[in-house]
Amino acid sequence: MKICMLVTNSLKKDPRVQKEARLAHENGHDVIVLGTHDKNYDKDFLSHLPYKAWIYPLNQKYRGYLKSKIKKFLRMWLPIYNLTKKCIKIKPDIIHANDFDTLPSAYLASILFSKSKIVYDSHEIYTGMPQLKSMNLIRNIITIIERFIIRRVDRVVSVSNAAADVLGSKYKIERPTVVTNCPFYSKKEDLMEKNPFFEVIYQGIMSPHRGYEEYVESAKYLDDDIKLVLRGFGSIEEKLKKYITDNKLSNEVRFDPPVEISELVSFASRSHVGVILTKPVSDNFKYTVSNKIFECIQARIPVILSNVPEHVYLNNKYKFGIVLDSVTPKAISEAINSLYANKSFYNELRENATIAAEELCWEIEGMKLIEIYNDLK
Repeated sequence: MKICMLVTNSLKKDPRVQKEARLAHENGHDVIVLGTHDKNYDKDFLSHLPYKAWIYPLNQKYRGYLKSKIKKFLRMWLPIYNLTKKCIKIKPDIIHANDFDTLPSAYLASILFSKSKIVYDSHEIYTGMPQLKSMNLIRNIITIIERFIIRRVDRVVSVSNAAADVLGSKYKIERPTVVTNCPFYSKKEDLMEKNPFFEVIYQGIMSPHRGYEEYVESAKYLDDDIKLVLRGFGSIEEKLKKYITDNKLSNEVRFDPPVEISELVSFASRSHVGVILTKPVSDNFKYTVSNKIFECIQARIPVILSNVPEHVYLNNKYKFGIVLDSVTPKAISEAINSLYANKSFYNELRENATIAAEELCWEIEGMKLIEIYNDLK
């Protein structure tokens, strides 16, 4: 079948869409990804993909608007005409809309070319994104549009069980199929040797409401033989570095440089414990799930988790970590110290993470999409 995947970025920093497109291509489908030019645009990267990709060059006159406070709303609407027009020209059997940004384009193209089926792949609880919290009018408009279209698509996919429950209940639709954003399975030989110190890793985008501040402060209460590591970048990086300097924690906390997405699992495996401390400050933060949890599982390390529904669900099922009652420096340090001091407990969680890695991998999760495509023939 001819499958047209829509996305509002230039694809390079979107591992989920890359994995979806490659998997569909490897299963014999004719795949083209339609995207939008952004700061990560890389012509050389696109030229080496095994499937086709067309990236819409956003007109320069709009770029100033995209820096305003309503950039999300404008970013959603500006490419619609171009993506729709290109999609109609392709005449696909299936239009795979990645996130709400692309859903109107998919629906318009489907109406104008009635043979196209639509798969709506909801990566977020879009109306629950923090950026829209104070933008009631825009959030209400998005809700109305999403409610109208989601009831008319052929299949809905969600990234977490908690988000699937929310979407199903909110829009009175059949519960979406859950396809988690797992990395590929990592064999034992793909992993690295452990660093000599007992090391805890938090890797990803350093932004508010993800527990980075509490994580760094927890260093004050840790055993002397435990080291904290941060890997990534983000808006609060300098704030964290200043806190470390001001509190003389440079021996306890280390910043490691970012690595390529494909290297995150192997680098995480050098550490002994991972943390994911997303706070439920919005519906999106509360009900979706960080990719980092699956990277830590593939790295075969226990994980310390914040108390949000999907973390609780996954840990109840696989028992690979510790769910904190609250994200505080003391709670984080107590969990880390317990894993360091209790070797049998640590090894039990590590073994459970190893078992979970067999199931929570893209080789298994991705095949759910292939089944959906086959059902829509």
